Amino acid sequence: MVQVKKLISVLLLVGTTFLWASPAISGQLNTKMVLAAVYERLKKEKKIEYLKPEHLSLQRKIPIKIGNLSLWAVRMQIRLTPPNQKTQTATLDLVTDDNGQWQFEAISNLKTGRPLLEKALADLAKLNIDPRMGQVIFRGQGEKTVVIVIDNFCSYCREVYRQLPGVYEKQIKELVTIYLPLNSHPGAEMACAVSAYVHNQKNLKQYTREVDNFIFQELPLPTTKDIKEANTAVYDALKAKFSWLVREFAGADMEEVWKRLRAGSNIGEQMKYAVNLGIRGTPVTFVDGRRMDGVDWAKFARFLSY
Repeated sequence: MVQVKKLISVLLLVGTTFLWASPAISGQLNTKMVLAAVYERLKKEKKIEYLKPEHLSLQRKIPIKIGNLSLWAVRMQIRLTPPNQKTQTATLDLVTDDNGQWQFEAISNLKTGRPLLEKALADLAKLNIDPRMGQVIFRGQGEKTVVIVIDNFCSYCREVYRQLPGVYEKQIKELVTIYLPLNSHPGAEMACAVSAYVHNQKNLKQYTREVDNFIFQELPLPTTKDIKEANTAVYDALKAKFSWLVREFAGADMEEVWKRLRAGSNIGEQMKYAVNLGIRGTPVTFVDGRRMDGVDWAKFARFLSY
């Protein structure tokens, strides 16, 4: 069985190399040598069946200058059609020298510890994220657009929600949430749907902040694992908190409430959009399109500086 999709996690670790052991600097990437080296490594380790040199191509390259060292962050595409199977593709990102002799896993500033390959690798995977897909929950004084794929019952997401607006006001231009309620958090879809609905209704926009604060800071995780029961419990908690919500859906049963929430928001589109980005867990943060998984405040601060 061809295992192309597993290539993303393939580690082509050549070894730790002192900078002065690097080949002579040319400042130009020898694409043929890089592709040949990767092909030989994959062939040797038998990572992919039916692999041939012509199945590898260079998709993108970004130069990296560190002192007198000339490196390249490269993204390669692997595309092949095994016998009686559909064409499969995968990408492989790495940092190498001009001639594809060495792979560099990490280089840091010795005094500060700042990773020097991080930005180039993040730029390789940079995406054009549409902030209009989600909810603008904060506008600051900075220049960066920050989009968070988020689930209101995820504990790390709640930490991110609390931290970002106050601490990073001067660096952030817009803070946007895109909802991806996880099946492991029953009731999250109802909470996120109500938030998306309120953000999308002109007559309810005055309530967006208090709804978001409630679902991320106060609303308890339902005790039941049954999704329908959990959604009902969340809806009841929201109605108990907000009298205007009772008026908005007066006389509607749960089936009708769901229909109106989905029709009056893009919650379904948000979830699909996040999944199509390859996201399966939360939080995932995009800083001007550069992706960061999980919570790492030091890394987030660096991404704001790029």
